[in-house]
Amino acid sequence: MSHLILTVCKGNIHRSVLAEACISKYLQELGLEGSFKVASRGLQGTCGTAMPKFPNMRCYSLEYGYTEPILQELEIEIPETKIATPIDEGIVQKASLILAMNSEVLCGFANCLVNQFPKFGFKMRLFSEMAGDIRDVPDCAGKTDTEMYRQVNLTIHATAKNGIQKMCQLAELLNPQTSKGE
Repeated sequence: MSHLILTVCKGNIHRSVLAEACISKYLQELGLEGSFKVASRGLQGTCGTAMPKFPNMRCYSLEYGYTEPILQELEIEIPETKIATPIDEGIVQKASLILAMNSEVLCGFANCLVNQFPKFGFKMRLFSEMAGDIRDVPDCAGKTDTEMYRQVNLTIHATAKNGIQKMCQLAELLNPQTSKGE
């Protein structure tokens, strides 16, 4: 059985989806895709909140227009079939490590991870912590600053690359029974 690394942002449209793709890329490069899996989810659609307006980043022409050239540069593709999915207790229970893209997702919003799933707080961290930082990965939704999109996408990519070993170690440490096949 493999360890599940879960990335979470507000809508599961951009940041957590990109983090999922980047982490998957580095797991594959390290030959660890059999031992570790990665998934992404969002807070929207939980606790009475509305789902995102569209199901996929490609449907948001402004955001995707700013993001697509950077994704091409990084050789990362967000599949058209990737649909925004709200987080639920089932995936939280399965996850060995849960990575929030910013502090509001972790513990700031009314429907934040800590409020919804307090008994699983021990396996929740900020995504940036995996690369030795504690800064939020900002939410670009609705913004028109090209440089912001560039920095957010590059930060996610660099954090996945530089933090992949720590993610794997932490996932094994926080949920050792999955490595024993239980």
